[in-house]
Amino acid sequence: MRRALQVVLLLLGSAGASAGQVVIDRIVATVNGQPILQSDWDVALRCEALLDRKEPQFTPEAARGTLERLIDQELLRQQIRTFQLKPIGEEELHKRMQEIRKQIPGAADDAGWQAALRRYGLTQSEVDERITDELEILRFIDVRLRPTVHVNRRSIEEYYRDKLLPQLKQKGAKEVPLVEVSRQIEEILSQELMDTQLADLLRDLRQQSEIHIQPSALPPPPGNSTAGSPQQAQTPRLPGIPAERR
Repeated sequence: MRRALQVVLLLLGSAGASAGQVVIDRIVATVNGQPILQSDWDVALRCEALLDRKEPQFTPEAARGTLERLIDQELLRQQIRTFQLKPIGEEELHKRMQEIRKQIPGAADDAGWQAALRRYGLTQSEVDERITDELEILRFIDVRLRPTVHVNRRSIEEYYRDKLLPQLKQKGAKEVPLVEVSRQIEEILSQELMDTQLADLLRDLRQQSEIHIQPSALPPPPGNSTAGSPQQAQTPRLPGIPAERR
């Protein structure tokens, strides 16, 4: 609904521009005809900075990377429409938001969180929508890719011997039996395989899709970037959600 309203406002703003009216928004890229708006880019860039606990000062590289991730996420959203997935509920969103706020210094209480939103130029609804999108994509990835992932016993034992035990030794921690951590290791390896499959899926989707970035979209909000054709597909970063949960 928000995207439809933004496009309507964009068209109205463009139609009135010749009469001296201000253009409200603009299209910076299209993915199979679906627009990505300047405001989408701006919100995504600010949300990433907030959730990564980085200063709201955006380099050209950061801005372009965010746009590429928006393209990847739009490709995945178009795939999601072909699946009958349960919508993200308010309780699930609230739980994730609480987890995120605890990771941001001073944002656990309402006053600190509101101060953080103001600092990054965001509203609660913008962050809610962004996180809802990410949770929907995570759910799709899990439904779409997890059934194809299989981790054998040998891989678990190798990870335990070659990675986990040396890490524990380096930290001076007590060695744990394989039986106690095999499930955790299996999940780590499953996530790694899903990341690889996701990158392959995105590469295929990009090759099959029409993706256009508007040259006039650059420099981006609120920093600068460089124009060019869409980059090669890579595993999309999901703001606010650790890579190991993908």
